[in-house]
Amino acid sequence: MKGPGPRLMLALAALVLTGFALSYWWLGNVVHEVAGTVAIIVLLRHVLNNGAWWRRLGRGRWDKRRVLSTVLTLLLALDALVLCITSVVVSETLFAALNLPGIFVLREIHWFSAYWMMALAGLHLGLNGHRIKTHLARLGALRPTPRPLRWAAILLWFAVALQGVASGGVLGLWPRLSFRYSLAMWDFNASVLPYFLHLGAFVALFAMLGWLAGKATVGDGHRSDAPADGRAPLSDPLTGSKT
Repeated sequence: MKGPGPRLMLALAALVLTGFALSYWWLGNVVHEVAGTVAIIVLLRHVLNNGAWWRRLGRGRWDKRRVLSTVLTLLLALDALVLCITSVVVSETLFAALNLPGIFVLREIHWFSAYWMMALAGLHLGLNGHRIKTHLARLGALRPTPRPLRWAAILLWFAVALQGVASGGVLGLWPRLSFRYSLAMWDFNASVLPYFLHLGAFVALFAMLGWLAGKATVGDGHRSDAPADGRAPLSDPLTGSKT
């Protein structure tokens, strides 16, 4: 899969599918496992697409922004690996009859890692927001807009991010991100769409935090993804393109 457009869509598809799979009590086990399996396959394809980024990880200059981006990417990869392994082990379709020891603990790890995936993915998107904007502009998906509209969009994003703080409480995500239990359970019999809106606001909050972190760690006068030997810049871990 070549080009920043398809690669970006692949990354967003993995995020959407993971969020969809989180609605376990609405989907039921079979649909949940199918959606989760597809999400993992898409995520693995995304990792394979960015093999060049991993091979060049030790090259180039390092500044605060690149350190932050690399740490975040490694955390995402680790979380994806944990999610992948636990998905297989706790699968009721594959191993329900085996009654494996320690399955309850593994289910907890699977559960917590899924919520952390949404938070880390939001941070990853926000930190790479400037690159995403550049790629969308190159693809013609973004057109020049007046400054007031740009500020209005930023203010709207801030508003959604603030809602994300409340939404994290409504969905009981804050205790779960600290590996604690929460009594908050969404009643899918009452409504479905608001659940996904709350989850979207939660991701938007972390995307905002990632964007602000990127603004606070702007490089030290050189491109953080440019190798010290003057060769071509490293590929973007989100879109796979060279910036």
